[in-house]
Amino acid sequence: MKQSWNQSSMKHENKRLVLQQIIAEEPISRADLAKRCGLNKATVSSLVAELMDDSLVKEAGIGESSGGRRPVLLYFSREAGYALGLNVGTGTVEAVLTDLRGTTIAQEHFPSRDKEYEPTITVIEEAVEWAHRVVPPSPHGIIGVGVAVPGMIDHSGTVLNAPNLQWRNRPLKCDLEDKLKLPVMIENEANAGAYREYQTRSDSAESLVYISIGTGIGAGIVLNGSLYRGQSGYAGEIGHMTLDFQGPLCTCGNNGCMELYASEPALVEMAMGACLEDCKDFDSLVNSAGNGHELALSLFTEAGRALGSGVISAIHAYDTKHIIIASRGGEWMKNAVRDTVRAKALPHYRDDLDLVFLDTRLPVASLGVSGLMVDEFLKGRKGFEKAKE
Repeated sequence: MKQSWNQSSMKHENKRLVLQQIIAEEPISRADLAKRCGLNKATVSSLVAELMDDSLVKEAGIGESSGGRRPVLLYFSREAGYALGLNVGTGTVEAVLTDLRGTTIAQEHFPSRDKEYEPTITVIEEAVEWAHRVVPPSPHGIIGVGVAVPGMIDHSGTVLNAPNLQWRNRPLKCDLEDKLKLPVMIENEANAGAYREYQTRSDSAESLVYISIGTGIGAGIVLNGSLYRGQSGYAGEIGHMTLDFQGPLCTCGNNGCMELYASEPALVEMAMGACLEDCKDFDSLVNSAGNGHELALSLFTEAGRALGSGVISAIHAYDTKHIIIASRGGEWMKNAVRDTVRAKALPHYRDDLDLVFLDTRLPVASLGVSGLMVDEFLKGRKGFEKAKE
């Protein structure tokens, strides 16, 4: 007998619930699962059997008896498949292969000699070929490819505008799925970073803002436990927050945007305008600051004050305790950012603020988009959707 749509939908949701509970509380018995999920034992046993058939759950070990037979314990099969997370930059594609728990299995960088669209697609194909070579044997293999891009992404996976890559209206998801023959997810780089930070925080934070500073400045926002993308998917363009209506013209067409005061190109331009010795690029500016050069340090301080103004607007707007800033110049901006927030933010917002500067050597965006790919795999597998007859 074929199940009705409602029956199929309910089974789908119950199956997801059981899997989520196993992931959250492993090792766990079927009896405890039934209590946690509010389902009867027969239903839980049936759903667990299907999850085991899907290779997503396994039995291992015996639990303590509460009076009857000792229960068999259930675990999530993190090695049932692997996700590939890619972060596309202006000179490299960073690749991280993870298991279904987000643990890094392998990591590599692929130089992209040309930031044009088609050559970058070729580099991504090279990264996927590498992943196929290094991935361990598993029932599901590589379950998908997540790609983080510093730009505006719509719901179809089209890159509408990535200024530092000079991409406009590029159907990246469609193009990659045609070439790779794998599920592909495209996500804004800051959103991916925000999701990874939310996943890994130990204090169970429900809301945070992750600010990524590079060629531009973008923010990823998690509100009430969910990644906030906005009505059209473009939320987080914090770099185009106006700090000075009479300020210089921005590439977006407005004046005085925060990117003009705190992004990497802005700092390099200011350093060259001030005739800072040996300032060819942002790396050399960072080196000068690291060597204690007073002019370089003063430029980072001014950038920190501008960034602090943006942070104040973010905490006032979103009422979040957690602000995470990822910047290669964070070490020399952080004091100015904190001083600005302490001086200008309303007391109720600043008193309990957790302001963190992140080590940018960590592959946060790659791990974040890999985690998002895993979530999609676990939530939307065809095996979950199929109504059995």
